[in-house]
Amino acid sequence: MTCIADANVLFPLLVQGHVAHEVAQDWWGEQPDGTVGTCLLTRLAVLRLLSNRIAMNGDPVKPNEALRAWQQLADDPRSVHIDAEPAAHEPRFTSLVAGRKPTPNLWTDAWLATLALSLDYEMTTFDRGFKSFRGLRVRLLTVPDK
Repeated sequence: MTCIADANVLFPLLVQGHVAHEVAQDWWGEQPDGTVGTCLLTRLAVLRLLSNRIAMNGDPVKPNEALRAWQQLADDPRSVHIDAEPAAHEPRFTSLVAGRKPTPNLWTDAWLATLALSLDYEMTTFDRGFKSFRGLRVRLLTVPDK
């Protein structure tokens, strides 16, 4: 099965010491070549987080380092970049946000959910909120309690 990987999976995959690094790495190791979808939205989110002082525990990386980290991920044979939305994307996106209450992540989460639905992919994430999108197949990763 092909999936769309949320930034909250890709970011810890790239950051040693992140609380979810091991879970993300284990998941990544199980993926066959050509099955992990990324897009501009996830790329920008990961780059933003890599250069964010708070997300990086006070040690953000420089833009060149962030770009190299992303390129390493993009060059991995498991990774597939999706550079265009299918025709069904826009009307489906509109239907996913219609009638919802405003939340900070509504727009990006709905856009990613729509991409996964339009391509008939699974959404891989740590975010339980994706389960609220009707018809979306979600692989919810979890960090074990310590």
